[in-house]
Amino acid sequence: MKTLLLFIVFIGIRAVRRKDDEQFQANQEILHNDPSFDELEEIVENPLGAKVLQTVALQIKSGEGIDSIVSLLTNLKSDLEGKQIQQDGSNAAIQSQCKSDMDSYSQRIQLAVNEINDVEFKVGRLESDIEDYTSELDLKQSQIDTFQGAENSLRDLRLKQSANYNKRLGQLKEMINAFQVMLPKMHELYDKVQLSDAESFVQEEAFANSFVQLANSGPSNPILALVQVTSMMDSRSIQTIIEKMEVVRDSLITSVDEETALEEQAIRDNDVTLNEIFNAMQALTREKAADDESLQDTIRTRDQQQKRGSDAQAEFVASKAGMKQRRGQCQELLVQYQQNTIQRSREIDIIKKTKLNVVKSFIQEQQIS
Repeated sequence: MKTLLLFIVFIGIRAVRRKDDEQFQANQEILHNDPSFDELEEIVENPLGAKVLQTVALQIKSGEGIDSIVSLLTNLKSDLEGKQIQQDGSNAAIQSQCKSDMDSYSQRIQLAVNEINDVEFKVGRLESDIEDYTSELDLKQSQIDTFQGAENSLRDLRLKQSANYNKRLGQLKEMINAFQVMLPKMHELYDKVQLSDAESFVQEEAFANSFVQLANSGPSNPILALVQVTSMMDSRSIQTIIEKMEVVRDSLITSVDEETALEEQAIRDNDVTLNEIFNAMQALTREKAADDESLQDTIRTRDQQQKRGSDAQAEFVASKAGMKQRRGQCQELLVQYQQNTIQRSREIDIIKKTKLNVVKSFIQEQQIS
């Protein structure tokens, strides 16, 4: 007998009352020696196969027709194949979605990597610009400090030069004033000496009075010494002294004019230099302010790039973690699909092994008997 008949016999042997062990052992040997027994055992061990055989056996016992049994097995097989087709389609959609998700994660990772690399390049360039701006600011500040020091030095020097000028001018004016006092007296003395009689007592007394007036005009000056010297000179010598004194006085007046001109020129030169220093400092200050603004803009841009890099790094980490998680989910779904496919293939194979010719043969045999 074929598979189904063996199963029915197998069930019958278990159901009947075992009247004696010898008959039971003989029936067992018949079953085990049948070539279809292994196939029957395989069907029985499968949960679906056992249910199918039990259902077919019940239908046979209840007198169901062959068409009903054929329809049952055909529908069952078609249902399993339909489910497999449906699961194949579902798995194809899942795997397509998984591939799309993996591609999306890969793209996100690559974009994040590109962002990180771009940020590293730009931040490096910005850091270099920041160093350049900082160095330029330090240089300009040093130049401003140098000009400021030069301005302070020039102002101090001008104050000292002005003080020295005022001192020299005062000394020259004092000397000129002294000559202006002495020269009229010397002219008076010259006139008296020229008119005098050297042996006249009256004239000697007049000379003495003139000498006293010269001496009293400036006891701290060289006037007294001049009086003492000129008191022993004749009119020609006195005239020579007067001429020399006038030359010296005129020279002093010229020196005053020259000193004044030099002082005024020094003031003008100093003002020009200070103005040039001021303009240079103003230009440097404007350039420094522009460089400082550029520096602050560069720092802000650098900070924005670093924030962009941090965001890209976070996106990279999140994408890697998401890809890993999604890959695990897809792998689990694939494994589940493969397991279900294997299980359903076995079930379809079980249905195929439950052959209709066995059922027909069994039914025909039952009818003949």
